[in-house]
Amino acid sequence: MPSKKTVQKKSHPTKSSKAPLPDALRYPEKISCSPAYNVDGKKFLVRFLTDDEAKADKSLPPYFGAKLGEMATEVGGLTFGLGALKDLTVDSFADTVAAGLEKAAQKLEEYQIVLSREVFDKVGLRQALRLLATAQSNAEFPCDLLKASDSRTKIVVKKTQIVLPQSFAAVAEPLIESALVEARHVNGMRQTQALPANVMTPIQMDQRAVKIAHELKLKHTSFDRKALLSMGAGGILAVAQGSAEEPRLIVLEYKHPRAKKTLALVGKGVTFDSGGISLKPGANMHEMKYDMSGSAMALHSIAAIAEQKLAVNVVCAVAMVENMPDGLAVKPGDVYKALSGKTVEVQNTDAEGRLILADTLTYVQKHYKSNLLIDMATLTGACVVALGEYYAGLFFNNETARTLVEKAAAETGEPVWPLPIGKRYFKLLKSTIADINNIGGRYGGASTAAEFLHSFIEKEQVWAHLDIAGVGMVKTSFNVYPGSSSGYGVRLLAEVARLMAK
Repeated sequence: MPSKKTVQKKSHPTKSSKAPLPDALRYPEKISCSPAYNVDGKKFLVRFLTDDEAKADKSLPPYFGAKLGEMATEVGGLTFGLGALKDLTVDSFADTVAAGLEKAAQKLEEYQIVLSREVFDKVGLRQALRLLATAQSNAEFPCDLLKASDSRTKIVVKKTQIVLPQSFAAVAEPLIESALVEARHVNGMRQTQALPANVMTPIQMDQRAVKIAHELKLKHTSFDRKALLSMGAGGILAVAQGSAEEPRLIVLEYKHPRAKKTLALVGKGVTFDSGGISLKPGANMHEMKYDMSGSAMALHSIAAIAEQKLAVNVVCAVAMVENMPDGLAVKPGDVYKALSGKTVEVQNTDAEGRLILADTLTYVQKHYKSNLLIDMATLTGACVVALGEYYAGLFFNNETARTLVEKAAAETGEPVWPLPIGKRYFKLLKSTIADINNIGGRYGGASTAAEFLHSFIEKEQVWAHLDIAGVGMVKTSFNVYPGSSSGYGVRLLAEVARLMAK
């Protein structure tokens, strides 16, 4: 009689075996930038001039006409063209200051940033200061974090001032301080986006959340695989079951003693998305380290809100997983039970972000009462096809949510564009064997993905979804967003919190 073979089930390690890289993981510091009300002739100047201003300045080289983006190098610093004042927009202003301050950060140790009163009036004081602070901060924090020290971009700037009209003195300092705080956490987001999946694992993201919570006195809670199994978070577990990396559900809470409203932030955190069994094409798959950009946006937004002590309560919940195709991975056609109790048919394992978001949305609604719940995710390629890299897709179940997010986007210059959801899209998610299917066919992919999430939102909950697949990671720099990890959304969500606090 043949002997029976013992089949051992493959087990996953409970901890990541990857060693952290302390220098690369050091949180960005706030840059040194302050207001000044007079030009100091002893300091280098970084000037941004309109064409009329350039014509009136006889010290400039004759070839310099101050065309948009044009640069002149002088003994006393750098001068950049803004073009005609009448044609100047927030976008063209941002493009120019970002490019100009990137050059300045590698050339000048200390300088003053000079713009005219007319330029501040055209762009708006608050908008201009926010963009200047973000552009300078981004320039001082290039994301070549893992290069050898002698190969990294050399940053020499130590201290800067923004020269302002004296009439702005009463409001300038708090505006700049607020802008610098937000810019610091924009770079925190860019850092987490830029680090590869063998460094920024779910466990490492949890460690980052612990550090943020300690610094800003936030409440931190996290759930490991065993806890997620106990609570019934089937979506998070289904995506994570093919990976040796431990999943995490991370929750941070910020409370303000005078808060009357609560904002909930939910972020998608897929630290690497291979597509699972529905494997992605090999070309550009390395960019799937950016699939945790929604979680980075949520985590660093609550940090920016807390550091500014805005009078609103905030809960931030991010599900962190890695989507891999091993022998234990979820398969196309599998059905799992979500935290809400609904059963979900997984027809495509590359539509995984919505599965972890659905459980996270359910968790937040079960345990917190929020006036506005916003989730954010690099959710669909369909949104990139529709909007390119220049807008986040905005979906909502309530006009109040739409108005608030669009107003914040206008204030910060972080663009959103409304897209539809509703019953017609829900019909496309019909499953014959489960309560819902995780994909809805070829057309309207951004809307069917958003509608999938919408089906997990309770009727009374005011909700908005931001699909940041395009703008979360950009190929080419624009506005104040550097190529690659953009840091999009931290300023937007901080402004939402500010508006709610009012």
